[in-house]
Amino acid sequence: MKTICIVCPNGCHLEVKPTAKGLVVTGNTCAKGEQHGREEVSDPRRLVTAVVRTNSDEYPCVPVKTERAVPRKMIQPLLRKLYSLNVSLPVTCGDRLIADFRKTGIGVVYTRTIPAPGK
Repeated sequence: MKTICIVCPNGCHLEVKPTAKGLVVTGNTCAKGEQHGREEVSDPRRLVTAVVRTNSDEYPCVPVKTERAVPRKMIQPLLRKLYSLNVSLPVTCGDRLIADFRKTGIGVVYTRTIPAPGK
């Protein structure tokens, strides 16, 4: 499998090959790239950012993000959940919108403080 490392700005072109001794990663310039290559094959994960609707015409959406990287297979169900919500203002940056998405231990937090409508 060929992939580009996203851990640092170098953007190394990685090649990950299965061998009898396990996965072999080439093309990386650091240990983080090797780890990323292995994870990309065995358990790909991503941080998720999105917006959630609010009850305000003044601030119709509030930005949110996951606290940790989410398994790739869970991204679409998480986005469907987030896009189905409608939160009441005010909200505070860092407060949790979702404490534990589908028992993964991964929470979703607000990334901006937004006052109540008219404030």
